[in-house]
Amino acid sequence: MSITPHDNSDIYNPLEGNAPDLKVKLHENSDEHVSIIIVHKDRPEYLNICLQSIAVTSFNNNYEIIVVDNGSGKESQEFLNDIEGEVKVVRNEKNIYWSAACNKGVQAADKNSKYFIFLHCDIVVTNPGWIDLLINVSEAQQSGLVGIDTKTYMMGNQRIDFLQEYVLLMTREAWDDIGPWPEQLPQIGPSFVLTMKAQMRGHKPQIMKNQIVHHYQIFSLNISEWERMTEQARAILPKLMTDVRSSAI
Repeated sequence: MSITPHDNSDIYNPLEGNAPDLKVKLHENSDEHVSIIIVHKDRPEYLNICLQSIAVTSFNNNYEIIVVDNGSGKESQEFLNDIEGEVKVVRNEKNIYWSAACNKGVQAADKNSKYFIFLHCDIVVTNPGWIDLLINVSEAQQSGLVGIDTKTYMMGNQRIDFLQEYVLLMTREAWDDIGPWPEQLPQIGPSFVLTMKAQMRGHKPQIMKNQIVHHYQIFSLNISEWERMTEQARAILPKLMTDVRSSAI
């Protein structure tokens, strides 16, 4: 993947400062409404564990859960029937992949939500202060985008770190400015674009060191899908980055 570097080298440092490692007293929980958006396809056993972990670790917070299902089969639909009502369920007739599913989740979210937390369905929350920690980093660092892990892209000779999407908090203010998720990149590359947009438009993406989840890292694409989407990302990213830079001027 090769993109001509921009003259402003600051944009190639999308993660601001050192990763904050915070301690939060549980009674100091945020009262701000949070929408937790979980994208799912045919993994009801992992989704069940994910939802249970949220329930037992997030009792001090004001949140809602939205499960966006990407055309799962009968077993998953039966599980979704069981949980619907306790959580919001958005059902897609086919697999629309990560970006479009996240966008549908935001559309279904409570209009009063100040924060969106995007999750893979194979996440287990392990830290009872996880929501507070993400929000506190956002507020303390004036960041519109907070994650817990990074990946690296090579663009020409430039290494660029970006936030991984499997646990990612975004403020509504940032969403209104840099959203939605780029549906031109259904699964490969959208978090890179979103991180760079956040950096260029002053939303100061942050990485948090606190261990708050376990990620099973279940591979959701078959090899042919992965190869097709990787080639698609390589073809589309240069134009998307040009558009991102133009919007930041």
